[in-house]
Amino acid sequence: MTRSVVTAFHLYTPDWGQEYYEPILDFYIQTMKKYKDEYDKVYFIDSNWNINPDKLKDLNATILKVNPNLRYYDAYKDVLPQIKEDIVLFTDNDLVIYREGMINYALTKIEGGLADVVSIYDSCGTYKTDKLNGKNKFTPYWFATRKDLLMRYLDVDWGPHLPHSETLGYLTEKMLNDGIRPFEFIEDKNSIYFDGTKDEEKSKDLGYYHIRAGSSSAVLLAWRDHRPETYQDYLKNSPKREYLRQCAWFWYMCGEVATPEYRQSLSCMNSLQPIICEVLGNHENNNCGKTDQVWSEYMEKFRKYHGLK
Repeated sequence: MTRSVVTAFHLYTPDWGQEYYEPILDFYIQTMKKYKDEYDKVYFIDSNWNINPDKLKDLNATILKVNPNLRYYDAYKDVLPQIKEDIVLFTDNDLVIYREGMINYALTKIEGGLADVVSIYDSCGTYKTDKLNGKNKFTPYWFATRKDLLMRYLDVDWGPHLPHSETLGYLTEKMLNDGIRPFEFIEDKNSIYFDGTKDEEKSKDLGYYHIRAGSSSAVLLAWRDHRPETYQDYLKNSPKREYLRQCAWFWYMCGEVATPEYRQSLSCMNSLQPIICEVLGNHENNNCGKTDQVWSEYMEKFRKYHGLK
């Protein structure tokens, strides 16, 4: 059976700030190159991103343009008939894969006939089932199945329908009612925060991790340049430890793809540094030395906590 990985790329500030999103794409491309022996083709769903094909020259990749007004789950439905491979794995661009064999392990379950769907499970909504280990739906950020099976469900709404369920809830219910056999990929939602709070002393170190709202740092950088009032409102009204957590993941992605030239670009660490400095309150006279040291210590703990090299 042939294998595909399918991932959507959407700019949340399409008129400005694209340079700030590029580390997300570059990190994803690097990941797909690293694990290219585990799949046959990777599809980039391009929703107003305008991906440069030259970046994909070392990958067996296809760019599929979609209407940017489509939500990502409808974009998946839109492109599914164009996918040529037998198996599809949908994954978000902020699902970090950092260990060999994760893609292969998921798709082998389907190839070997051990499961019809391999997915991370979630619990959100009033829909209840005892068929998903106490949870109630598949997640769109790690969801694999056979293409021919999924094509049977294009008439089902894949979107969220709260209070019943979040994204893929109706699809999950229909597939389970039809007797499909699911297999769960465990999720790790534990985090280490800048304020010292830890959900656990160490993450589950699964080899993959869903950042959740992984584009937030890019959006924040774009707002800072073009919508300063929105930027300030976000910093004021959002939980500091959460957007610093997202900044840490963005910083990590930047560092993984960074060359000396890349580090000097607008889209990488140098762009985040003033924000981190401002948020932590050490930005008088542009003196961020203390913040740099504290942030560096946090990133060292962050990598160790998540099992990142």
